[in-house]
Amino acid sequence: MFNSDEDMRRSDAENKNENDVTKKNPEPDVREGDSPVAQAKPEKTKKKPRTVTVGKAVLIAVLSVVIAVTVSVQASFVMLGNYYKKEVTKAYGKAAMYENLIEVADIFDSEYIYKVDKLGISDDLARAYVALSGDRFASYHSAEEWKNEMAAASGNSVGIGVYVVALDDGVHVMHVMKDGPAEKADLKKGDIIIRVDGEDIVKLNISEVVPRISGKAGTVVKLTVLRDGVEMTVSVTRGTYEAETVLASTISAGGKKYGYIRITEFLSTELTAKHFISAVDGLLNSGCEGLIFDVRDNGGGSLDAVVKMIDYIVPEGPIVHLTDLEGNKKFATPVSDKHEINCPMVVLVNGNTASAAELFTSALKDYNKVTIVGTNTFGKGCGQSGFTLSSGAVLYVTTFLYSPPTSLNYDKKGIAPDVEVNLPDEYKNTNLFLLEPENDAQLLRALEEIQK
Repeated sequence: MFNSDEDMRRSDAENKNENDVTKKNPEPDVREGDSPVAQAKPEKTKKKPRTVTVGKAVLIAVLSVVIAVTVSVQASFVMLGNYYKKEVTKAYGKAAMYENLIEVADIFDSEYIYKVDKLGISDDLARAYVALSGDRFASYHSAEEWKNEMAAASGNSVGIGVYVVALDDGVHVMHVMKDGPAEKADLKKGDIIIRVDGEDIVKLNISEVVPRISGKAGTVVKLTVLRDGVEMTVSVTRGTYEAETVLASTISAGGKKYGYIRITEFLSTELTAKHFISAVDGLLNSGCEGLIFDVRDNGGGSLDAVVKMIDYIVPEGPIVHLTDLEGNKKFATPVSDKHEINCPMVVLVNGNTASAAELFTSALKDYNKVTIVGTNTFGKGCGQSGFTLSSGAVLYVTTFLYSPPTSLNYDKKGIAPDVEVNLPDEYKNTNLFLLEPENDAQLLRALEEIQK
């Protein structure tokens, strides 16, 4: 999923009606007493000056303040009344939409003999709304889920730290993360997990196995594994580890050495971008004469991460354009600095290359940095903005389109490769961790292209 790390929430401004309240002062009372009716002009009487005692002055001042405050409060109530009238009308309209749901909840509250997990129901209802909204890429994360995701993005994932693949004979360990709990317990790549805490997991799918292996930091999980055909038990104390989303290695071809960098997802600038830059520098400094970036089966991730990675490769210029449906600029356009990498480069893609991985591919292509090898990509050129709810949950909703530096938006179309190569039928559904280089037709073609 392509998610932006920037805060894109827009709070609705409250439109308050300002009332001009003018207080009209009454005419002064100037009666001077009765005068007799006479033909002659009445004698003028000398008016005594009016005196105001200090007590009266204070009283008048207090009354003036009270009157002013009263008028101000009345004006405020008029404004608040108009505002809350709109809010009540809006709330009533929403309540009418969920009339059946409200009635169901009322019946459970009054009739059900057991306790209802209202917080859990609230999360599930939010997920149902997202699922039925029509937004294919919207997502809902409970407060606890979001806390875990933020911890993972900052390099504090909790579990044992392995990449695994489920096969008919068990769950195969394909990669053990450096300095993680699994490495410390001496779990190795190639181990086949057949039991978790004594439970046979061979017939379970991967979504059922992972929750059994992962868990709270400090707890122990006992894994029964097959290593070179020998059954053994490995006890792993779960803990924090830094997720590895950039896997780098070298490949030799034609008497030359090339760097191979697989990017599994664009998790964050703190992890993916940092490790990517380090991998690029390390491979080139070790004598590699070209780079192959593998974003096959990469579903995307953080905008900030992919922008930083693109910036490191391309010269000065725009990186991505973020617009609304009409093409109007929605957010500032990120711009690359003058630093760039100059060497032969290839990007490997397939039908599961999506979102940020597509932006990475298309941006490098727009600057003539890479040759694209593989099959047409997924076609997700729209991004999601995150909104924090009052419960601490987070909702991502599709709010903008993003387009490469110079080429057109590829939403619902995907990116066509420069060199189209399909995997042989027997390997099309093979997990990339299990695909040996000699059977990887796309990687072999990438090596051919990088040597040209």
